[in-house]
Amino acid sequence: MDIVLKGKRLLICEEALTNYKGHFYSWIKAIRRIHLDACAEVIVAGNVNVNDGIQKEFQVHKVYTHNNWSGIYDYKQSWRRYAAVFMHNYRIYNQTRKLLKETGPVDCVILTAVRIHQLLAWQRLCKKRLGKDFQRVVIFILTSEAIYDENYTGFHFKKSSLLIKKVLQGFKEYVDKGQVILAGDSHITCKEYELLSGVPFRVFPSPAAGLEASARTIGKLPKADTKITFVILGVSVIDKGIDLLQKAILKLLNEDPDLEARFIIQWSTPTIDYDGRPVPIDPALRKANQVQILEQVLDENEYRDYLQMADFVVLPYRRVVYFNRLSGVAIEAACAGIPMIVTENTWLAWAMNEFGAGVTIKDGSSEDLADKINYCLNNHIRLKQLAIERQDAALKYNATESYLQAVWS
Repeated sequence: MDIVLKGKRLLICEEALTNYKGHFYSWIKAIRRIHLDACAEVIVAGNVNVNDGIQKEFQVHKVYTHNNWSGIYDYKQSWRRYAAVFMHNYRIYNQTRKLLKETGPVDCVILTAVRIHQLLAWQRLCKKRLGKDFQRVVIFILTSEAIYDENYTGFHFKKSSLLIKKVLQGFKEYVDKGQVILAGDSHITCKEYELLSGVPFRVFPSPAAGLEASARTIGKLPKADTKITFVILGVSVIDKGIDLLQKAILKLLNEDPDLEARFIIQWSTPTIDYDGRPVPIDPALRKANQVQILEQVLDENEYRDYLQMADFVVLPYRRVVYFNRLSGVAIEAACAGIPMIVTENTWLAWAMNEFGAGVTIKDGSSEDLADKINYCLNNHIRLKQLAIERQDAALKYNATESYLQAVWS
């Protein structure tokens, strides 16, 4: 059933909305589009340095002077980091108060990516202005305070988590009344915060995947005379295992120079390993006839076109970063009926088993990745059929109606 929000006013606040890089632009674009389609009025507040194109597209209110995600507070001294937390919250409170005077009352505020640098400000805003300037606030916390053991079977919390624990507990009275929703996109991270604070968190579907789901592209089996295509898209950071895929491809080509497969790799930013050393594109990879390297940032249409070329989406993300983190590419692949290759014992593996199809690889192993690519080449029809069969489950889980219900119910 369609959800209609005519007469409702939504405010989206994100200090990191500056340019098209990262996830902030795509998240906000999707959230905005979903609510406009439901007939709500949507107001977007971003950084004072927001890109002119984004400002024009979203009619952004230029509000926030500092972006805590940019590394400006990465001081060596702990006292300076803590001082920055309080100073940043002070700025957020004052800048948001000024914004709310300009916009007038809104029904709901969505904070797309919050850390301790904003939580104190919003706790005070709830105390002073909840029920007056805004009726509800949805606070997304996407980072983790947990440190896992080597096998990722147990964890403890960082020493610095004591402050965020106290602040989250300060929201409990508002959460109990339904005026504040503490939210995340990973069930693993949400459980961590519930254990830390004792305050309920709500798991949300992906808004971007929901929009893709609404278009409903039916998965299709590859033609018999075409090469099976493996695709990796997104920012080419070491966390996402692009170096593992490079090694795996070179291993496969060394064993079989005439390998009947195609690889599309987005490598649009320099890759630096965990020791600070650059990871270059191997000349042999550039020369390989089976490989297409995309060294540019893709716009929305280009991204969608390349995703639709995929017979398999390759996501060899490292567990140290992605054990409990969502991948929008994985959700979009599942919604499109595309099988995937993901790292075992991660959120991605959970999502694949829940509403997708594909195979898992050992964490950080290019050798296992090469073996699984071979496995996919030999079993692509069965895996593709399974992905198509699971497509309805992915679409249902990530439907725009599910997102709107999570925000407004």
